[in-house]
Amino acid sequence: MIKSVLFPLLVAVGMLAAAEARAHAVLVESTPPAEAEVVGNKVEFHLRYNSRIDAKRSRLSLKGPGGAKTLPPLQGDNEAELVARAEGLVPGRYILFWDVLSVDGHVSRGQVPFMTISP
Repeated sequence: MIKSVLFPLLVAVGMLAAAEARAHAVLVESTPPAEAEVVGNKVEFHLRYNSRIDAKRSRLSLKGPGGAKTLPPLQGDNEAELVARAEGLVPGRYILFWDVLSVDGHVSRGQVPFMTISP
């Protein structure tokens, strides 16, 4: 009797956990890719996620040798992409931090480290 009651409950909990795992936006691809070397002092970022992103409520920040700056994210070619641009970068190691809100209301965070080098 207990087994017949617990099994459906365990299945339901497992399904909820699986749905929760799929709800968060995951970075699928970035330009530049993680650990890339970028030549020059300008970088255009393209971030593609596995779900739609609310660009107006998402944040991007860039930290590196020149300090930290906030980059305004723009919607990319579709609702699963964000685009941003940074200029005037000095050579060195940088990290782009992303904090995005997927349209289902879940927040995801991550980072893309890269390096700029002189031309």
